[in-house]
Amino acid sequence: MATRAFFHLSRRASVSLACLFIILTATVSPVFPKSQNNSLEYTDFKLGMEATDWIASFQITPPSSSWGIPYADNRAWGLDPYYYSNGTITADTGGIKGGERQSSAFLIGGHDAGLGANAALGAYLFSNDDRYLKIFNIYYGYFERSQLPSNASQTRAQSTYYVNSHNETLDDSGYWAEQTNVVASQAGIGTSADNVQLIAAFPAAEHGNPIAATLIAYYRLTHNQSAFNMLNKYGNWLVRTQIKNGEFAGAFPVTQYYSLLGWKPRMYETTESAWILCELYRITGNSTYLQGAVRAGDYMVSRQFSGFNNTYVDGALPYEWNRTRYSRMVSTNHAGFSILAWADLYRLTGNPLYLVAAQRYADWLLNMQVTAPAVTWGDHRYANDSMAIGGYHYGYDVDTHDFGWRAALSLWSAAYAIPALLALRELVQDTRYFQSARFAINWLAKMRFTDQNVIPLQALGTTKYIISSAWGKYPQFYQPDWRQIEKAGIIEFVNNGRSNLSAIANRNLTWFERTFGIDFNAIDYEMASRGPQYMKMIWSWWPNPGFEPRYGADIAFGAFAIANFLSYRENVSRVRSELKLIQHEIHTLSPDTSLNLELRYNIAQELFKNCESDFEDGWYSIATAKLDKVQKIINLLLEQAKPLMTIHELMILNQIAAVTIATLVTVLAAYMLRRRHTSRRTTGHLSSKIRN
Repeated sequence: MATRAFFHLSRRASVSLACLFIILTATVSPVFPKSQNNSLEYTDFKLGMEATDWIASFQITPPSSSWGIPYADNRAWGLDPYYYSNGTITADTGGIKGGERQSSAFLIGGHDAGLGANAALGAYLFSNDDRYLKIFNIYYGYFERSQLPSNASQTRAQSTYYVNSHNETLDDSGYWAEQTNVVASQAGIGTSADNVQLIAAFPAAEHGNPIAATLIAYYRLTHNQSAFNMLNKYGNWLVRTQIKNGEFAGAFPVTQYYSLLGWKPRMYETTESAWILCELYRITGNSTYLQGAVRAGDYMVSRQFSGFNNTYVDGALPYEWNRTRYSRMVSTNHAGFSILAWADLYRLTGNPLYLVAAQRYADWLLNMQVTAPAVTWGDHRYANDSMAIGGYHYGYDVDTHDFGWRAALSLWSAAYAIPALLALRELVQDTRYFQSARFAINWLAKMRFTDQNVIPLQALGTTKYIISSAWGKYPQFYQPDWRQIEKAGIIEFVNNGRSNLSAIANRNLTWFERTFGIDFNAIDYEMASRGPQYMKMIWSWWPNPGFEPRYGADIAFGAFAIANFLSYRENVSRVRSELKLIQHEIHTLSPDTSLNLELRYNIAQELFKNCESDFEDGWYSIATAKLDKVQKIINLLLEQAKPLMTIHELMILNQIAAVTIATLVTVLAAYMLRRRHTSRRTTGHLSSKIRN
């Protein structure tokens, strides 16, 4: 039976159940999914693998690496470029204009590296390809190196700020420094003279939570002590930065003292943090984490819209904001985490209030999904656009009762809704939630550029060539509203080019255009001229060709979730039955021959309980990896038990045969004695007659 890998990665790993399995069983060979006949599952795995390859190709790596962007300074290793604009890494920041020679680079690592590591972990569990293990380890090294306090980071764990006539101290111990600033020397970027600084630029849950999520998955898989320690440190930081009402910061550090300045939280970080705190409680048993999750969950409930006669509002949560701005707009960007947090809180506390809130929110989310007219739920206004079906609108303005540009369908809204809807479906057995997740992954599979062009990118002093379009592999949004395409000027641009191509030529070429012999206006025209589908896919970056590598990690998150969900559900009943069968067979053997088999069986049984728990908690890739390991042990047990069972059966047959033969001998002897006795009596009678 084919299996996926179950592994122990860290060099400082504790002796654990995972380690015991590796010692007791043979190495797992590279494989593909057990159920290749399940085309949906196999397609989802392929989608996740492709998306993982995409983000991994942008990972900052040691010079000896055969992938990513090699760079000499280890303070940048394991981070991912935040975005590319006009062929330049993180252009339009720090005074760098799009398409100009790169003099500095700001590598946002916290958010993107956490997502990339999660994708690499999922890809390794599926394929057992060591390349993904190496990718994961580089990310993991960044996690270990950058957690404050850290000698590798220029940011101190504690900082003092003067506010409201007195000093306030911020303690960022446990947070991961999420950004590397690289400033070129006079010799140019990419030399040993570069000024490289690993800093905590935006200490916010948004950047730390994705790392924590990956480490939680890794710890559930391996019980690695290093990961456990990092998670505890981060959990303490997360609780410290929680605002008094239970909410969390946006992309800037909105802590208690910032709230005195009138800064506002953002719902995205609040919902994601509530989920992370629940999971931290599960693996540590620290009630402080559960208390923090409850505060956040209650805050979310207090903000949930109700009583609105509008399906685009009722049940939703406000976007909120950061700094001093507040927004009542509702958004699907935090939809997945909202459902995961409330579902977890319901299971941990038994409070039905959380389950009611999760279902109301999920029903609102379904109303924000573009569906075909035959589907009894969802939004049908763009049902005539086949590319739009399955995506979720990014947001809706509660005050103006209008989508505006937020009719745009968000890549990450779909990706993170998938595992949440699957988890809620398991709780309440509502098949609509699975159908919605299925629509979402099908939509994500369509959201990709199929170009096979060799595209140059400027990256840390090197030229990286990718097989893609200048717009990347995946769009940030898909905009089905044609009015927004017109408003962006895309249609007018194409029409002008068709009537007079020279009218749209860029006569002031940038350094990048001159260096690589390209024209960004020509690139815009080529893509937009392909038709409405491509206009709608490039809308969010127009007119600058650009993309974020992390889009691949977002897609991998959703793809691996549903693929492993399907794989586990398909195979768990069979594995359970096989375990029962083996248990019965072992008990038929003599104690001296069954002892070793029973030890292995007990290990398999314990691991099976663990994978059931992982599945119930929504960690589908971990559950499937453990289930496959159980299957591996079962196969070995059957191989080892078969000859023992055969010998045992032969012994029984021999015993039966011996008894049968003995019985036959006894019967035959009795028969012969009886016959002899009868013969004597007959002979006696004849003699008597003769004498007479």
